[in-house]
Amino acid sequence: MVAVLKMPNRFTAVTEQDRRVFARKDVEAEVQAKRVDHSVAAHRQPRVTLTLRDLSLGGLSALSQTPLETGERVALFFPAQGPFGGWDAIGRVLRCVATGFGYRIAVEFDPLPAA
Repeated sequence: MVAVLKMPNRFTAVTEQDRRVFARKDVEAEVQAKRVDHSVAAHRQPRVTLTLRDLSLGGLSALSQTPLETGERVALFFPAQGPFGGWDAIGRVLRCVATGFGYRIAVEFDPLPAA
């Protein structure tokens, strides 16, 4: 009976905000992305600069002057900022939407393997 009470209501609409597991933080920084897929577009322009909009433990949202394919794999390098050192991440593109400022990119980070 307890399990039934804790189950989500199937008939309520789930918004994008509700689906997020990790909270997003607004960030202003540039990130270097290396396209690791073996597509023609990735070989023509293997490196892309992304301007971060927001960041979470699960992914990021950024602007790019170069379109990326949905599902494309990218290796990301976050440069050092203040007292925090730089770090790397690997992920895949969830969304790429054309805007007046370039392309709005959403990337989901790959989960880290268990130690």
